[in-house]
Amino acid sequence: MDISERLRQARTATGEDLAALGKRIGVRQEHLRAIEDGRFADLPAGIYGRSAVKSFAAAFGFDAAAVLAECESLLPPVEEPIAALARLRGCRVRRPDPPSPHQASDPDTPTDDSSPFPGWRHLAAAALDAGIVVGLLLIVVVSALTALTVPISALERSAPALGLMGMILAAGYFVCFGGVRGATVGERSLGIESRGPVSMLTLQAVAERALQSATEDVRCIQRFGERLGRSMAAWASNAPGEAKG
Repeated sequence: MDISERLRQARTATGEDLAALGKRIGVRQEHLRAIEDGRFADLPAGIYGRSAVKSFAAAFGFDAAAVLAECESLLPPVEEPIAALARLRGCRVRRPDPPSPHQASDPDTPTDDSSPFPGWRHLAAAALDAGIVVGLLLIVVVSALTALTVPISALERSAPALGLMGMILAAGYFVCFGGVRGATVGERSLGIESRGPVSMLTLQAVAERALQSATEDVRCIQRFGERLGRSMAAWASNAPGEAKG
């Protein structure tokens, strides 16, 4: 017996109708009916549909977490908060393109492996991102000097402060673009696919994507070194051996 039928039998055993149950637990009657009919895909996406299932289960003594886990695969996927807000405001939400059948399953695998310089797009994107961060730092410094009406020579002993400010600007840049949006300005300019949506945009997910975006150039250099090492090893193995005396 599936969970929908068990919930229906539990409700009918108490003699409570759906209208009264909806008022008691604060869930709309049509959502309760969809749960009893097994139409979990018709429930609202995100926490609302899941809250309706948990409230229905808890109202009749079921383990709400266990019931939700049993029907999780049937519920609409959790929408990212940014995309949900845009949809509610009537903005068009861009859906990620389906992965190409020839695309590697490893997200760290470069898509331009046939190039003599694998990962060059990521390196160029990293250079562009660095230029943007430096540009932002220059704007802040020039604005501060203009507002305070001090000469540029006043920055002679401000190297540590400028370095710290640059790190803060870089962290904010990669968190906003790489962590929240999934791709930096440099990656979008070079046609690099975004990291795609996550099931829920938590602080941990944002931090992980921001760190991955900020260190992509390091991984590209590592992949280029590995490719170069394999090429050198193949060349050495195919080179004619020394003539034996």
